[in-house]
Amino acid sequence: MSCYLVFARPGAPVPDEGSVIVADRFAPWAFAFPMLWLLFNRLWIEAAIAFALSLASTMMITNPALFWPGLALGVALSAVTAMEGRNWRAAALVRRGWQMIDLIEADDADAAFEIHALRASGGKTVVPGDRPTPPRNFPQPGRADESDAGTIGLVPVQRS
Repeated sequence: MSCYLVFARPGAPVPDEGSVIVADRFAPWAFAFPMLWLLFNRLWIEAAIAFALSLASTMMITNPALFWPGLALGVALSAVTAMEGRNWRAAALVRRGWQMIDLIEADDADAAFEIHALRASGGKTVVPGDRPTPPRNFPQPGRADESDAGTIGLVPVQRS
C-alpha cells in the first residue's frame, strides 16, 4: 500500500474528476529518465537544474580521471529525482494554487480516488483548505506524552 495525496483545483467542488492524485513513493520512470520525467510533469526549474547536472556528469565521464565521480553524479541525480520528484510535483501544485484536501493509503491511484470520493460525499464534507486529520496513532508535533513510544521515520522506538 502507498500513500496518495489528493489535490483539488482552486475553487473546484470536492470530489472533482479533475483532482490530481500524487503517489508518495519512489518513481521508477524518474530514475530511468530524470529530465524527461521532470519535463513531463511540468517541473521546469527542476528540469533545468537536472539538465545542467547531467551535462556536468557527461563532461566528467569523458575525462578518464573524472569517470567515477561523473558516474556517481549521474546516478545520484537519478536517485534524488526518483525519490523526491513526486514531492517536487506536490510542491509545484501548491505553488500553482492547488490545495491538498486528502491523504489516503490505498493500493493504487484509482482506489485512492474512490476512497476520497466516498469520504467527501458521505456524511463528512471536505472543503478545499481543510487539512486532513492524521491517523490516531500519528505523532503530533509538540504533543508527546509519556505513553507515546515515538518513532524515528517509520521505525518505532521504545524509550526507557
